[in-house]
Amino acid sequence: MTFPDYNKEIYIIITTEANKKNASKLANLLLKDKLIPCITFKNIESHFWWEGNINQSKEVQLMIKCRKENINDICNKINQWHSYEVPEILCFNVSTSKNYYDWVISL
Repeated sequence: MTFPDYNKEIYIIITTEANKKNASKLANLLLKDKLIPCITFKNIESHFWWEGNINQSKEVQLMIKCRKENINDICNKINQWHSYEVPEILCFNVSTSKNYYDWVISL
């Protein structure tokens, strides 16, 4: 669904990190390489299966805004620098305003 004033598409990649220090490290790597214009953090609690057991942990969720052209480089960087053996990497496109779109693609 698109809205008349929000018909420009950008991409969002979501991943989680074990703590704020790791999240900041990953964010700074992506920002310094100019792969992304913006990233936000949120403290979350996750419940999940790992190695045959149900686990729970406090994590930091990263919401990465980007251009389509940078998705592969961003995902490769996440896989290279992430603290988890199997990092969560979710990628989807979203509709946004022209002004925000112009800012995201300005890098």
